[in-house]
Amino acid sequence: MRRRLALVALAVASLVVIAFIIPLATLLRNQAANRALSAGESDAQSIAATLAVAADTVTDEGIAVSQGLAEAVIAAFSSRRNVSIIFPDDVVIGAPVEIGPIIEEARRGAAFSVEVEGGIAVLVPVLTPDAPAQETTVVVRKFVTDEELTQGVALAWLMLGALGIFLIVVSVIAADRVGRSIVRPVRTLAVAARSLGAGDLDTRVEPEGPEEIAVVGEAFNFLAGQLGALLAAERESVADLSHRLRTPLTALRLQAETMAGSEESASLLADVDRMEQAVNRMITEARHPSSQEKEDTAQSDLGAVVRHRATFWKVLADEQKRPAGVHTTGGSLPVGVSSDELGAVIDTLLANVFSYTEAGVGYRLSAAPGNDGMAVLTVEDDGPGFSDSSLLERGASGGGSTGLGLDIARRTAEGTGGRLEIGNGPNGGARLRVFFGPPDVLRPSEPPRPDRPVPDHSST
Repeated sequence: MRRRLALVALAVASLVVIAFIIPLATLLRNQAANRALSAGESDAQSIAATLAVAADTVTDEGIAVSQGLAEAVIAAFSSRRNVSIIFPDDVVIGAPVEIGPIIEEARRGAAFSVEVEGGIAVLVPVLTPDAPAQETTVVVRKFVTDEELTQGVALAWLMLGALGIFLIVVSVIAADRVGRSIVRPVRTLAVAARSLGAGDLDTRVEPEGPEEIAVVGEAFNFLAGQLGALLAAERESVADLSHRLRTPLTALRLQAETMAGSEESASLLADVDRMEQAVNRMITEARHPSSQEKEDTAQSDLGAVVRHRATFWKVLADEQKRPAGVHTTGGSLPVGVSSDELGAVIDTLLANVFSYTEAGVGYRLSAAPGNDGMAVLTVEDDGPGFSDSSLLERGASGGGSTGLGLDIARRTAEGTGGRLEIGNGPNGGARLRVFFGPPDVLRPSEPPRPDRPVPDHSST
């Protein structure tokens, strides 16, 4: 924007300067020419008047000018250059001159100026007392050269050009300063907006610049304050809700302990412990958002977590007579997600299979390397698959659930620079593929939320 304002100022200033300088330069040239011509006419008239007054030769026609007087006058006017006194017999005293029609016209008593090669000739006849103008009249000729007509014009034009350039430079600098006063607060707002988007809710700007931009700065500060208040209220609500979950968890633990000695009791207590850990983590994250920075640098081995969670779900699969397949590569598959978060994603996907397919329907769980350093988690079942996934919207479910299960899985994947793909496998069953980025991929402060369908059998 600064550059555009400077270019506009340059164009406008240039047009204005040109519009004024060209006529002014022409006026200065004409004034210099008029001044030199006026000086030449004054010289010629002065010499002619002196000759007429001092005429010393008496002829039949009256008193006339002698050549001796002409030489004396020329000598007296030695500072007058390019002066010629032309007698009737074509004798020239002073600067040599070619006799032509203009001389004959001047002898008839006409005083005039005429352009000739190299300048302007001023012709004035000498009219003595009692001697009318005739072809034998003496003529005074003053030649004004082109150099005299343009004397001082070049310097004046140079000064005008320098003044015009100075004005253009000043206007461009002024426009740049004005543009800077506009662009700087806008850039400050942009930096603050990025900082706010990155999670720094304490970001504020100092309203400055033009009134309209200052108002935007004030609105930004208000928005940042409102966001901080809303997020604080949301964290408090999450912490409060999570804390309330402790009461039913405690009751569930007490009931499980009454079943001490049985395998179901041990399994149930382990599940209660895991849920309590998840609730405590939710409260900690809600109370202390800065702990999320540690999550951003977490990593785990996808293959190891898949094998661990597959073992957990294998017990339930055997009870429901579900064929279960697990395939992982022999090497490590590091991803930019903590093991707990990755385990929650796997549990969510497998819970879909157990909740929304009939008992006995098999499933397959695999972890394999993908393109661009990504790791791919695939969950595929032998159920009916997705009948019409195009009718589904993000976060909405037609199966009576909240639709948040797969949304959480997708947000986790997008947090590592990956994605979630939903479709049907070759055998017609549902297939979900989660792409996780490597640990060195920075998580975006606000993951993109593309419009992808979420199946109607997602878990809560």
